[in-house]
Amino acid sequence: MSDDHLQRFATKVVELQERQKERVDEQMMLEVAKELGMSEEELLKAKEESRARKTRAQALRSAGNLDQAIEELDFGHAFNPLDVEIMYMLADALFTRSQRSGNAKADEEWQRSKDLALRVIEVAPAHAEAPILLNAINNKDPAKKSDNAVPIGIVIGVGVFVLCAIVGLLVLLL
Repeated sequence: MSDDHLQRFATKVVELQERQKERVDEQMMLEVAKELGMSEEELLKAKEESRARKTRAQALRSAGNLDQAIEELDFGHAFNPLDVEIMYMLADALFTRSQRSGNAKADEEWQRSKDLALRVIEVAPAHAEAPILLNAINNKDPAKKSDNAVPIGIVIGVGVFVLCAIVGLLVLLL
């Protein structure tokens, strides 16, 4: 099997995911493979490549290389978009990076992590960690940034005032 087949397969699957609201399923993957002239053996090779990417991503993440881990997970997900663990790992990694970076892509990565976590729950409702991740993602919703938050300076000022008032009352009573 040529690497060209693998690349074209992954590219086509990603394009389908981006263009369609419907999710890629096993039947759609078989149709894409058939359209590209891939055999079942080559489709299995794509899934093997996905597993290898997942393993590399785990090692990279453990070593603290989050960006490279996300890159490997993106490729792994493109080769096998039905792998629930890759979806979960990618959701977790994207959420983590969105919280660390604070750049313009953070909101986009936050949304993608939420979509992936929801997909994991949809596909595998018994997944133990996905609901916990989704809860964390929802609690850090960038759209819910509070404009009503009290500035820390005011909180400290009120605290100092209350403390002074208490000390003043104690001095008067003694």
